[in-house]
Amino acid sequence: MILVNFKGRFTASDKMAQTELWATLASQGLVDTEQPDTVVRSPWYIQFMQSIAAWVASLFVLAFTVTFFGLFFDGLDTLFATLVGVVYNCAAIVIYRNNIGRRLFINQMALALSLCGLLSLAYGLTEWFDFDNGISWYLVFFSVLLMNWLIVEHYSHQFITSFGMIACAVGVSYELRLLEILPAVLSLGFTIIWLNDTKYAALLSRLNALGYMLAIWLVLIQLPLLLADTLLLQHSDFPILATWSNPLSIITTLIIAVALFANILRSLTTQLNCKQSVLCIFGLVLLALLSLPMTGLLTAVLILIVGFYVGERGIFILGILGVISFIAWYYYSLQLPLLDKSIWLIALGIGLLVVKVVSSKVFPATAIQEATSIENEADCQ
Repeated sequence: MILVNFKGRFTASDKMAQTELWATLASQGLVDTEQPDTVVRSPWYIQFMQSIAAWVASLFVLAFTVTFFGLFFDGLDTLFATLVGVVYNCAAIVIYRNNIGRRLFINQMALALSLCGLLSLAYGLTEWFDFDNGISWYLVFFSVLLMNWLIVEHYSHQFITSFGMIACAVGVSYELRLLEILPAVLSLGFTIIWLNDTKYAALLSRLNALGYMLAIWLVLIQLPLLLADTLLLQHSDFPILATWSNPLSIITTLIIAVALFANILRSLTTQLNCKQSVLCIFGLVLLALLSLPMTGLLTAVLILIVGFYVGERGIFILGILGVISFIAWYYYSLQLPLLDKSIWLIALGIGLLVVKVVSSKVFPATAIQEATSIENEADCQ
C-alpha cells in the first residue's frame, strides 16, 4: 500500500491523457495549435555516443585555440583567457539559439564550449577584479551566469549556471560576513521556488533547475557547521560559523515546515487540531530538537517533504540521502566506544518500533485504504 501511494504521488502528472491535457491547455488559451506528433528519439546508446563525440570535438577546438595562439605568443595571460571566454561563450549562445531542431550533438557541443568559455572568463576576470579580497569578482561573474541562465534554454546548461550563481551568492555572503544567515535564506528560497514554479510558465525549466541546485546547496551549506567541531580540517582552511547559526537555521526551517504542513492539511480539508495534525507537528518539533546535535537533519527532512509534496522524485531522493548522511555523520563523529554506539542503535531501533505501533494506532490501515479509494474515484471522474 505504501509503495502504491508513493508511485501514485510521483506519477500524478501522468494520470491525464495527452489529448485531455492538450484540450485543457487549448481551452485556457495557452496553446493555439493542434497537438504535436510524438517525437521519435534515438536509442539511449546513440545519444550517449553523440554526447561523448560532442565533448571530444569541443575539447579539440579548445586545444587547437590554445596551441595556435601559443605559436605566436610566448605566454598566454589572463587577457587571452578573457577573450577566449567571451568568444566561446558568445559562440555557444549563438549555437543554442539557432539549433532549431534541438539536435543532441549540437546541444552537447555548445554546452562544452560554453563551459570552456565560462571557465576561461572566470580566470580572466581575476586580472581586473581581486578574487581573494572583495565581492566585485563574484558580482561580475554572477551577472555573466545570470545572462546565460536567462538566454540559454538548454536544461543541463541551466543546471550548471544555477549552481554557479548560488556559489557566487555564497561567496558574496562570505565576504560580507553574512554566511551565518545563508542556510535560513536558502531554505526560504528553496521552498518558495518549488511551491510557485508552475505559476511562471516562461521560466518553468529555469526555476526547476534553480530549485534542484538550491536543494544541493542546502546540503552543502551545512558543511561548515559539521566540520566546526572536528579535526579533519584546520580552522584557517574552512569558514567557521557563529554558534547561533545552527539554531537560526533550525528555527527558520521549523517555521517553514510547519507552514507547509498547515498548507497541506488545509488542502486535504483536515483540521489543524486533529490528532494526525498534532502528531505531525510534534514530530517536526522533535526533529528540530534532534537537529541541534545532528546538524542539517531538519533541513534534509524539509527537502524530503517538499519533494514528496510537489511530486519531484529527484528532490525526494536527495532529501532521503541527506537524512541518512547527516545521521551517519553524527554517529561516526561521536567520541564514544563502539559498545555505547551499539546501545544507542538498539535504543533507536526500539524507538522506531514504538513509532510504528503508535502510527498504526493513529492511522489505521482501513482509513488509509478508504482515503486511497476516494482519491482513485476522484481521479477516474
